[in-house]
Amino acid sequence: MASRRRPGAPADFEEIRPNLFLIHNPALSPVLRGEGEREGFQFHLTSWRREGLLARLANRGFVTLTIADRIAALPSPPTVSTGALHTIHVAPKQQLSLLDLNVPGGWRGLLPSPAGAVTLAEGQIVRRRRGRGPAEYLRITPTGWQTVPADEALLTAYGQLIDPPPISLTSVDGGWLLPKLPLPSMYRRVLHHIVQSHPAGWLLTDVYACELAELLLHKLRLTTVRQ
Repeated sequence: MASRRRPGAPADFEEIRPNLFLIHNPALSPVLRGEGEREGFQFHLTSWRREGLLARLANRGFVTLTIADRIAALPSPPTVSTGALHTIHVAPKQQLSLLDLNVPGGWRGLLPSPAGAVTLAEGQIVRRRRGRGPAEYLRITPTGWQTVPADEALLTAYGQLIDPPPISLTSVDGGWLLPKLPLPSMYRRVLHHIVQSHPAGWLLTDVYACELAELLLHKLRLTTVRQ
């Protein structure tokens, strides 16, 4: 899955679903003969010679953009250490949660003390909701907290996880099921090139889709297991 794209170069051949490509430059069409099925500007690669095809395109000066390239370009979680513990007072109807992949949905709610306080480490990322309102994200500071943009907060929260559990890809009819996880928006955009919607999570329809999903989760420093 090595990248064959020059940074900043427009793609001539773009993978939009596993092994489904958009042809942006018709001049590459002769290279595709015998490698799959074409419908308009879409090309479904059916040959086992995927890497050879991408190499031939690169050797002829064409630029490809694969899903693996998109994953490689994603930012990795920062390595952030938390500091001293602080007592934070929680207003009525506020719900605070920490990222915890051991619980469904990925967020573990914090139960305030009878005095309405919780103890959190400086630098810790916390999700806050007021009633049924939208979530916002906070970073604990020596004097309280500061709001943090959602993507920065989620990426930092993944960097703060200690020994997160393996993410299970469970065998179901039609492929493997990946449970829904709270992901930064740039990760969600790439994942949507890989998965299909499913009532119980995200569906991966073949082995290649599983490999791409695993590659994306490994970028978040998560391990995976197929069941």
